[in-house]
Amino acid sequence: MSLSDSALSAIMVAERTTSILSLVTTSFVIGTFLCSRSFRKPITRLVFYASWGNVMTNAATLVSRSGVLAGQYSALCLFQGFFIQWFMPADALWTFAMACNVYLTFFRKYDASRLRSLEWKYAIMCYGVPFIPSFVYFFIKTDSKGPIYGSAVLWCWVSAPWDVLRIAVFYGPTWFIIFLTFTIYIRVGLHIYRNRRLLQNFSSADQRGTIDSAFEIHASKVVRITSETAHANSSKNATGQAPSHGHGDLESERISGAAENYARYSVTVERGDSIPMAPIHAQDVSVPPASAAGQNARNALNSAAARAYCKYAVLYFIALLVTWVPSTINRVYSLARPESVNFGLELASAIVLPLQGFWNSIIYLAISWSLVTKFFRRDGSRRSYTARLPLNFRQISRKHVKKPSGLTSVGSLNETESVRRFARSHEDRSERSESI
Repeated sequence: MSLSDSALSAIMVAERTTSILSLVTTSFVIGTFLCSRSFRKPITRLVFYASWGNVMTNAATLVSRSGVLAGQYSALCLFQGFFIQWFMPADALWTFAMACNVYLTFFRKYDASRLRSLEWKYAIMCYGVPFIPSFVYFFIKTDSKGPIYGSAVLWCWVSAPWDVLRIAVFYGPTWFIIFLTFTIYIRVGLHIYRNRRLLQNFSSADQRGTIDSAFEIHASKVVRITSETAHANSSKNATGQAPSHGHGDLESERISGAAENYARYSVTVERGDSIPMAPIHAQDVSVPPASAAGQNARNALNSAAARAYCKYAVLYFIALLVTWVPSTINRVYSLARPESVNFGLELASAIVLPLQGFWNSIIYLAISWSLVTKFFRRDGSRRSYTARLPLNFRQISRKHVKKPSGLTSVGSLNETESVRRFARSHEDRSERSESI
């Protein structure tokens, strides 16, 4: 059973609408990444690399059913199927690369520079591996089934006689990658749960600025201060004179003179057991010895950054599920019932598959929202300043008129200097108005 013309038209509209939306948002990702170095974080770098695959995928899905209508042996149909087979599963591989970075950050303590050194390997994995079957398909053809690339209802891809390859080479490996990604996130989630108390203590202390209080609490538990009255003759030196202070140290002399009326003490500071303390409202924080405190604080901050990285990578994983679940159900249905076509499943696949770049861009925007606002605010301030300049303002580009003697004209110099002064005064007024 085939679909009606109205149903096919609705599928084409859905494909092209979602493809254009995805292309626009993906262009935003690529543009901001190239324009500002602030966007080049480890996770956004992988999104940037994945965006090129999203662009190529949308170039194919934007063709929609035009490839099918052009014919199975047409160049449009062949290259549409080639691009879909090559670049569409690459999105799942890039999400797996993000999961690998999360694993390496948590369990192998990789920093940003070491993660960046792996990017060329990720590029080979994500774009090189899918390229192999998509290129080989050009050369496979049988008399009974014909070429592999052909009509797949939505667009040109693996044709119906070769539907086993859709599961074995496309959806099967994709779901295997999704399973590995899910396994990594479960492993990281268990690690976060087991260390949740320590991480939360450091995070809350850092957020409230109570790291110093934590060290004070720890010091009060391991230090005992005892005192005893010193001998009377300890207040004087061997000559019988009071100990002299540094020259000109008036404050020390005042304190020393006031202390003559009180008994002298000797103070001993030593390590001891826990001392009973009054209840402390600050959160109990277990702080290691001071020699390792700095390192553990850095580890806590790295763990907080890794948790943020993990949060956004999980969002990409959820977007991956939204993309692949409806289309997988559709392909399993077509494999089980090859003679039937379900319009609802086909329409759902036509909507979600081209939106890979859109979901990636939305999460990229969530990650870099503060940077995006600063970027556009700075660009807007520059444009507003340019708009406020007077229209009759002459740029200092006029060439000085030289007399035969080789000296510059005095009138030209005066004019140029006046223009410069006007520009400086206008900039000062603009800065004062903006500060107000």
